[in-house]
Amino acid sequence: MKLKKLLLSSALLALASPSMAQVNVELPKGVHLLVVNGQDAGYSSLGFNHQPVLELPDGQNQVVFRIGKIVMETGSLKTKYDSVPIVALFEARDTTLTLDVPRIDTLAQGQQYDKSPSFDLLDNGKPIDVKSDTLSVGFDISPNYVTLTKEYNQTQSVASLRNVPQSQPVTTNTAQMPSHPDADNMLKYWFEQASPESRKAFLSWAISNMDK
Repeated sequence: MKLKKLLLSSALLALASPSMAQVNVELPKGVHLLVVNGQDAGYSSLGFNHQPVLELPDGQNQVVFRIGKIVMETGSLKTKYDSVPIVALFEARDTTLTLDVPRIDTLAQGQQYDKSPSFDLLDNGKPIDVKSDTLSVGFDISPNYVTLTKEYNQTQSVASLRNVPQSQPVTTNTAQMPSHPDADNMLKYWFEQASPESRKAFLSWAISNMDK
Protein backbone atom coordinates (compact mmCIF):
# COMPACT_ATOMS: atom_id res chain seq x y z
CA MET A 1 0.00 0.00 0.00
CA LYS A 2 2.84 2.37 0.71
CA LEU A 3 4.03 1.91 -2.86
CA LYS A 4 0.53 2.71 -4.19
CA LYS A 5 0.43 5.84 -2.04
CA LEU A 6 3.83 6.91 -3.31
CA LEU A 7 2.81 6.39 -6.93
CA LEU A 8 -0.43 8.30 -6.44
CA SER A 9 1.37 11.12 -4.67
CA SER A 10 3.97 11.36 -7.44
CA ALA A 11 1.31 11.38 -10.15
CA LEU A 12 -0.71 14.08 -8.48
CA LEU A 13 2.34 16.20 -7.78
CA ALA A 14 3.21 15.95 -11.46
CA LEU A 15 -0.24 17.28 -12.27
CA ALA A 16 0.22 20.06 -9.73
CA SER A 17 3.44 21.28 -11.30
CA PRO A 18 2.79 23.88 -14.01
CA SER A 19 3.89 22.86 -17.48
CA MET A 20 7.10 24.45 -18.68
CA ALA A 21 5.88 24.32 -22.27
CA GLN A 22 4.41 27.68 -23.16
CA VAL A 23 4.82 30.56 -25.57
CA ASN A 24 6.31 33.86 -24.43
CA VAL A 25 5.86 36.93 -26.60
CA GLU A 26 8.24 39.82 -25.96
CA LEU A 27 6.44 43.13 -26.48
CA PRO A 28 8.18 46.43 -27.26
CA LYS A 29 7.22 49.60 -25.45
CA GLY A 30 4.29 51.33 -27.09
CA VAL A 31 2.40 48.10 -27.78
CA HIS A 32 -0.81 47.81 -25.78
CA LEU A 33 -2.73 44.55 -25.46
CA LEU A 34 -6.49 44.81 -25.92
CA VAL A 35 -7.80 41.23 -26.05
CA VAL A 36 -5.97 37.94 -25.50
CA ASN A 37 -7.82 34.76 -26.51
CA GLY A 38 -11.19 36.42 -26.07
CA GLN A 39 -10.37 37.89 -22.66
CA ASP A 40 -10.01 41.56 -21.71
CA ALA A 41 -6.29 42.35 -21.47
CA GLY A 42 -6.84 45.34 -19.16
CA TYR A 43 -6.11 48.04 -21.73
CA SER A 44 -5.51 51.53 -20.38
CA SER A 45 -5.84 54.50 -22.71
CA LEU A 46 -3.13 56.18 -20.64
CA GLY A 47 -0.68 53.47 -21.58
CA PHE A 48 0.19 52.38 -18.04
CA ASN A 49 -0.62 48.74 -18.71
CA HIS A 50 2.39 47.83 -20.82
CA GLN A 51 3.82 44.42 -20.07
CA PRO A 52 7.17 43.36 -21.53
CA VAL A 53 6.26 39.66 -21.91
CA LEU A 54 2.95 38.01 -22.73
CA GLU A 55 2.64 34.39 -21.61
CA LEU A 56 0.43 32.18 -23.77
CA PRO A 57 -0.39 28.47 -23.86
CA ASP A 58 1.03 26.24 -26.57
CA GLY A 59 -1.02 26.03 -29.76
CA GLN A 60 -3.00 28.64 -31.59
CA ASN A 61 -3.66 32.01 -29.99
CA GLN A 62 -5.49 35.15 -30.99
CA VAL A 63 -4.25 38.51 -29.75
CA VAL A 64 -5.65 41.98 -30.41
CA PHE A 65 -3.23 44.87 -29.84
CA ARG A 66 -2.46 48.41 -30.90
CA ILE A 67 0.49 50.79 -30.96
CA GLY A 68 0.08 53.80 -28.68
CA LYS A 69 2.67 56.48 -28.02
CA ILE A 70 3.39 60.21 -27.92
CA VAL A 71 4.49 61.46 -31.36
CA MET A 72 5.39 64.75 -33.00
CA GLU A 73 2.46 66.43 -34.74
CA THR A 74 3.77 69.72 -36.17
CA GLY A 75 6.89 71.60 -35.20
CA SER A 76 7.47 71.03 -31.48
CA LEU A 77 3.83 70.10 -30.82
CA LYS A 78 3.32 66.57 -29.54
CA THR A 79 0.16 64.47 -29.53
CA LYS A 80 -1.07 61.02 -28.53
CA TYR A 81 -1.23 58.48 -31.34
CA ASP A 82 -3.17 55.21 -31.15
CA SER A 83 -3.03 52.89 -34.11
CA VAL A 84 -5.96 50.92 -35.42
CA PRO A 85 -6.51 47.72 -33.39
CA ILE A 86 -4.76 44.76 -34.98
CA VAL A 87 -5.88 41.13 -34.79
CA ALA A 88 -3.17 38.47 -34.90
CA LEU A 89 -3.87 34.73 -35.15
CA PHE A 90 -0.87 32.43 -34.94
CA GLU A 91 0.40 29.07 -33.74
CA ALA A 92 3.56 28.36 -31.76
CA ARG A 93 4.82 25.90 -29.17
CA ASP A 94 7.40 26.03 -26.40
CA THR A 95 9.27 29.08 -27.67
CA THR A 96 9.89 32.78 -27.17
CA LEU A 97 8.62 35.12 -29.87
CA THR A 98 9.40 38.79 -30.38
CA LEU A 99 6.81 41.21 -31.69
CA ASP A 100 8.46 43.57 -34.15
CA VAL A 101 6.57 46.72 -35.13
CA PRO A 102 7.68 49.68 -37.26
CA ARG A 103 9.08 52.76 -35.52
CA ILE A 104 6.56 55.58 -35.47
CA ASP A 105 7.79 59.02 -34.37
CA THR A 106 5.36 61.40 -36.07
CA LEU A 107 1.60 61.62 -36.47
CA ALA A 108 2.04 61.50 -40.24
CA GLN A 109 3.90 58.19 -39.93
CA GLY A 110 1.12 56.87 -37.71
CA GLN A 111 -1.59 57.89 -40.16
CA GLN A 112 0.32 56.17 -42.95
CA TYR A 113 0.72 53.06 -40.80
CA ASP A 114 -3.02 52.89 -40.18
CA LYS A 115 -3.61 52.60 -43.92
CA SER A 116 -1.52 49.44 -44.12
CA PRO A 117 -0.54 48.06 -40.68
CA SER A 118 2.35 45.63 -40.59
CA PHE A 119 4.29 43.70 -37.96
CA ASP A 120 6.26 40.51 -37.53
CA LEU A 121 6.35 37.79 -34.90
CA LEU A 122 9.93 36.57 -34.83
CA ASP A 123 11.12 33.18 -33.64
CA ASN A 124 14.91 33.35 -33.32
CA GLY A 125 14.89 36.26 -35.74
CA LYS A 126 12.75 34.53 -38.34
CA PRO A 127 9.11 35.59 -38.97
CA ILE A 128 6.49 32.94 -38.27
CA ASP A 129 3.22 32.60 -40.16
CA VAL A 130 0.61 35.02 -38.79
CA LYS A 131 -2.88 35.79 -40.01
CA SER A 132 -3.54 39.46 -39.33
CA ASP A 133 -6.31 41.98 -39.83
CA THR A 134 -7.63 45.23 -38.38
CA LEU A 135 -10.51 45.43 -35.92
CA SER A 136 -13.09 48.04 -36.86
CA VAL A 137 -14.24 50.21 -33.95
CA GLY A 138 -16.37 52.70 -35.87
CA PHE A 139 -16.94 56.01 -34.07
CA ASP A 140 -17.24 54.57 -30.58
CA ILE A 141 -15.22 56.70 -28.13
CA SER A 142 -14.90 53.87 -25.60
CA PRO A 143 -15.20 50.65 -27.62
CA ASN A 144 -15.67 47.28 -25.95
CA TYR A 145 -12.83 45.36 -27.55
CA VAL A 146 -13.94 42.00 -26.21
CA THR A 147 -17.39 42.39 -27.79
CA LEU A 148 -15.90 43.68 -31.02
CA THR A 149 -13.54 40.72 -31.15
CA LYS A 150 -16.40 38.27 -30.61
CA GLU A 151 -18.31 39.93 -33.43
CA TYR A 152 -15.22 39.80 -35.63
CA ASN A 153 -14.88 36.07 -34.96
CA GLN A 154 -18.37 35.52 -36.35
CA THR A 155 -17.21 36.75 -39.75
CA GLN A 156 -15.14 35.03 -42.42
CA SER A 157 -12.31 37.56 -42.07
CA VAL A 158 -8.75 36.34 -42.45
CA ALA A 159 -7.86 36.28 -38.71
CA SER A 160 -11.28 35.12 -37.53
CA LEU A 161 -11.64 32.01 -35.42
CA ARG A 162 -14.22 30.74 -37.89
CA ASN A 163 -11.34 30.06 -40.25
CA VAL A 164 -9.53 27.83 -37.75
CA PRO A 165 -9.84 24.10 -38.65
CA GLN A 166 -11.92 22.10 -36.19
CA SER A 167 -8.93 19.85 -35.49
CA GLN A 168 -6.88 22.83 -34.34
CA PRO A 169 -9.05 24.85 -31.94
CA VAL A 170 -7.69 28.13 -30.66
CA THR A 171 -6.67 27.93 -27.02
CA THR A 172 -8.71 30.21 -24.80
CA ASN A 173 -8.58 31.12 -21.13
CA THR A 174 -12.10 29.83 -20.64
CA ALA A 175 -12.19 26.33 -19.18
CA GLN A 176 -13.94 23.79 -21.40
CA MET A 177 -14.79 20.22 -20.51
CA PRO A 178 -13.51 17.44 -22.81
CA SER A 179 -16.20 16.09 -25.12
CA HIS A 180 -16.10 12.52 -23.74
CA PRO A 181 -13.97 12.54 -20.61
CA ASP A 182 -13.28 9.32 -18.73
CA ALA A 183 -12.61 9.21 -15.00
CA ASP A 184 -8.86 9.83 -15.29
CA ASN A 185 -9.31 12.76 -17.64
CA MET A 186 -11.98 14.27 -15.41
CA LEU A 187 -9.67 14.02 -12.41
CA LYS A 188 -6.85 15.67 -14.31
CA TYR A 189 -9.17 18.35 -15.70
CA TRP A 190 -10.61 19.48 -12.36
CA PHE A 191 -7.23 19.23 -10.65
CA GLU A 192 -5.74 21.64 -13.21
CA GLN A 193 -8.62 24.09 -12.67
CA ALA A 194 -8.17 24.13 -8.88
CA SER A 195 -6.28 26.75 -6.89
CA PRO A 196 -2.90 25.84 -5.32
CA GLU A 197 -4.59 25.60 -1.90
CA SER A 198 -7.28 23.26 -3.24
CA ARG A 199 -4.64 21.11 -4.93
CA LYS A 200 -2.74 20.67 -1.64
CA ALA A 201 -5.96 19.78 0.19
CA PHE A 202 -6.84 17.22 -2.48
CA LEU A 203 -3.38 15.64 -2.33
CA SER A 204 -3.72 15.22 1.41
CA TRP A 205 -7.21 13.75 1.10
CA ALA A 206 -6.27 11.39 -1.77
CA ILE A 207 -3.30 9.92 0.07
CA SER A 208 -5.20 9.46 3.36
CA ASN A 209 -8.10 7.74 1.55
CA MET A 210 -6.03 5.48 -0.68
CA ASP A 211 -6.80 2.35 1.38
CA LYS A 212 -10.54 2.96 1.63
